Amino acid sequence: MADTVLNTTVFDGDKKLITHYNVVSDASGGTTTIVDVSELNTNNGKTCKTVRLNKVSFNVSVTAPVDAIRMQWDATTDVVFQTLAGEMEYDYSSFGGLKNNKASSYTGDVNLTLPACTSGDSGTVVCEWIKVYET
Repeated sequence: MADTVLNTTVFDGDKKLITHYNVVSDASGGTTTIVDVSELNTNNGKTCKTVRLNKVSFNVSVTAPVDAIRMQWDATTDVVFQTLAGEMEYDYSSFGGLKNNKASSYTGDVNLTLPACTSGDSGTVVCEWIKVYET
């Protein structure tokens, strides 16, 4: 058996991207790519290279704090940039969003990981992203 995951792109516009992710764990844990920049719409022929996290709303119900969902910039060694537990919203729009740190061999993609979990742990994460294009 595997975790039950629903990962949806709600909106993919010229500048904004909205994603919705939901997971119910069977205790196996796992990683899901929630933003694959290679699959995003282009803007006037320009390709999206990375995204910035503008806003995130989440409701994560886990048995133990170590079970928190982790948001990661995809790279040779993924970089955790946000940990999600409980029910909250973060708004980073006042300074342009959280930027990808472009670690070694970064792809521009974003992964969500439920690294350790108990059966029945669950989470819903809705993100608003700003698309960053090649120059």
